[in-house]
Amino acid sequence: MYPFVKLVVPLALGIITGDAVGSGLAVSWWWALTAIMFVLALAVHRSMYLQSLLLLVAVALLGATLVSEKETELLVSIPKEMVTYQAVLTSEPVAHGKVVQADLLVMGLKGTVKIKASILRDTVSHRYERLHVGDGIEAASYLEEPMNFSDATFDYARWLRLHGFGAETFIYHNQWRKVRVSLRSLSLFQRATLAARIYRQKLLGRLRNGIEGDDLAVIAAMTLGDKSLLRKDLKDDYSISGASHVLALSGLHLTVVYGLLLLVIDWLARCLPLVRRRGVGETVVLLAVWSYVMLVGFSPSVVRSATMLTVYAFVSVLNRDRLSVNTLALTAFIMLVANPLCLFDIGFQLSFMSVLSILMFYPLLFKMIPAVVLQRSVVVRWLWGMAAVSLSAQIGAAPLVAYYFGRFSTVFLVSSLIAVPGTTVILYMTLAMLLLPLSSLSGLLGQFLGRLAGWMNTSLHWLANVPGASIEGLHVSVGQVAVCYVMLLAGWLLASFYADRIEFR
Repeated sequence: MYPFVKLVVPLALGIITGDAVGSGLAVSWWWALTAIMFVLALAVHRSMYLQSLLLLVAVALLGATLVSEKETELLVSIPKEMVTYQAVLTSEPVAHGKVVQADLLVMGLKGTVKIKASILRDTVSHRYERLHVGDGIEAASYLEEPMNFSDATFDYARWLRLHGFGAETFIYHNQWRKVRVSLRSLSLFQRATLAARIYRQKLLGRLRNGIEGDDLAVIAAMTLGDKSLLRKDLKDDYSISGASHVLALSGLHLTVVYGLLLLVIDWLARCLPLVRRRGVGETVVLLAVWSYVMLVGFSPSVVRSATMLTVYAFVSVLNRDRLSVNTLALTAFIMLVANPLCLFDIGFQLSFMSVLSILMFYPLLFKMIPAVVLQRSVVVRWLWGMAAVSLSAQIGAAPLVAYYFGRFSTVFLVSSLIAVPGTTVILYMTLAMLLLPLSSLSGLLGQFLGRLAGWMNTSLHWLANVPGASIEGLHVSVGQVAVCYVMLLAGWLLASFYADRIEFR
C-alpha cells in the first residue's frame, strides 16, 4: 500500500549506520558495496522475495553512502596559524553580551567555508552596529574546529557540522574592516540565497512600522522565519504552553501562503487566458512557494511542507491520492537523498512525526464524535477538528519533545485554540501589510498586528504560568522513545481494526 515507506525506512537506517561508522569506511567502498548489491538484486530476478530483500539492503547502503559522502564534503582543512581572509555575512549580526555573533561565508580557503563568528564589540566607535547581512569584511583570526564546552549537555559541535559550519572563530574589534567582496566564487544558489536574506531584512524593517518588542519578535518568527529577536522567556512561554510550533515555519504557515497564492492565480485566470491553461497556474504558485522558502531560510519543516505541496500538485494532475502516508514518505525520501544529514535535525524529526501522526490518528479521533452532532453546529465541528489535529500532532511529537527538551505540555489543547487562529490571522494581515505600499493603511495594519501579537503573548504567558502547565525534568532514552513509537503504532493498528466495527452514538 505504501511503496515509498518501504524505501524511506531502509534509507534512514542506512544513514544512521553510515553516520555511526563515520570515516571508518571510505566513500568509494560504500559506493562499491551499493553497486554490488544492486547488481545482485538484478541477477536474482527469478526470486521475487530475495530480490526485494536485496533491493532494500541496497537502498540502506545508498543511505550510508550518501551520508558518508556528505560528511566528507564538510571536512575542512583548518590552518593552525592566524589567517587573513575575506568573507560575506550571511546572517544579521546578533548581540550576545560582549560580542556579536554572525554567520560568515569565507572565500579563498580552498573554496568557500561557512563559519560561526563571534566579533568583540567595540564600545568606543560601535563599528559593529554598521554590519548587516550581505556586507563584506576582511578579518584576521584563528579558525578552530567546532567543539563543545566541557560541561555542555547539548552537542553544539555536532549541530554546527550538521548545519554546514566548518569552523568557528573569534575576531577582535581591531582585526576586521568592511570591504567590498567579490561574489564570483559563490554558486548561483548561494548568491540567490544571500540576496533573499538581504531582502528579508528589508521586509523586517517594514514590519517595524508600528510594531516593536516581543510583538515584532513573534511576527518576524511566524512570517519571515527570523527568530533572532525572540527572548528566552518568550520562547519558554510558548514551549511550556505547547505552542512553540507556531514560531517555527511549517505546514500551517505555508498552507496559508499557498491558499493566498491560489486565490491570486484564480483572479489572474479571469483576466489572462495564459493562466487558464492546465499546469501554468500550478507552476507559478509552486515557483512562488519555493521563492518564499528561500526567503525564510530553508528550515527543514518549511522545506518538508514545500516538498509536500509540490508532490501534492504533481499527483493531483495524475488523479492520485494527494495527501497520504505514501506522499509523506516520498517527501522524506527526496529530502534525505538531497541532504541525508537533515535526518538528525530536530526540526525535521518533529515535523515529519507530527504530520505522520495527524495522517494516522486524526481520522480516528475526529470520528469519536458522531457526524450527526458535528453537522448540527459549525462551531462545534471547527473546534473539534482543531482539537483533533492538535491532539494528533502532539501524540506523534510528544516522545521526541520529552527526549530533546525533557518537557511535556499539559495545556497544549487550550494553547492551540489561541495560537493557531491567531497565527493564521497574523499571517494574512502581515502579507497584506508587506504587499501594500507604505501608507496610512499599512500603518493601521501594523498597529492591529502588534495588538494581536501582544494579546497572544499575554494569553500564552498566563497559560504557561498555570500550575501544572507542563511536566518538567523528563529523562527519556533513545530506547524508551523507540518503545513509545512501537506502542503508538500498535495502538493505531488496534484502533483502526475496530474503528469500522464501533459506532459512536
